[in-house]
Amino acid sequence: MDENKNKELSELSREERLDIEEQAIQALLQYGVKFSVPLKIEPVATPKRILWWNRHFPKFAKSWRDKRIPEDWNVEIVEIPDIILGRTKEVYMRHFHVKPLYLGTIDFIRMLSIEMEYNEQSIQENPAAESENLGKYTPLMAKIVAVATLNCCEISDPIYKEVKGLQKFFKNHLTVMRLQKLCLTINQMSNKAGFTSSIRLILQVETETKPKADRIE
Repeated sequence: MDENKNKELSELSREERLDIEEQAIQALLQYGVKFSVPLKIEPVATPKRILWWNRHFPKFAKSWRDKRIPEDWNVEIVEIPDIILGRTKEVYMRHFHVKPLYLGTIDFIRMLSIEMEYNEQSIQENPAAESENLGKYTPLMAKIVAVATLNCCEISDPIYKEVKGLQKFFKNHLTVMRLQKLCLTINQMSNKAGFTSSIRLILQVETETKPKADRIE
């Protein structure tokens, strides 16, 4: 199935591929993106006394939660395949939704991105050593994902603790590949190309509508 899709995409013209890419970006801008991260704690079954109570008194059913998990986390138990065990296992999965980014969030992400520096020539000459050196930006990339996920006006406040907490969570639970993919998605959601086109169009309109100076005969 994947081979057929890749073959179909390769047969498309450049304009058609760009149109598909533009549609994907617009979908990101409109709906955002959802992702889930497994927690590093084993799920705990609901106590038998709670199950017994709920079975005999459904009108007065009691809810139960694992107190190790904060109340404001969106977490559920799901089954995932375990290659080592050769079967599925239950894990706690924390869900996130990066919603369409506000302008303030995009601006804050831009300021964080400016802190990253790399030398293209050094990468070409010694890619292994330079890649090791660029690994120092992993905490900053985790912070960018945290800022995009929270997506609120308070993130620019230095004392806003939620950014730091979520950044730490992503550092401890995301693989390098997941972190890279999320940063790439957030970069697309920032729609920098759209800003460039808008500014170009504004400047073009100003140039075309700017009144010409009176000629001196």
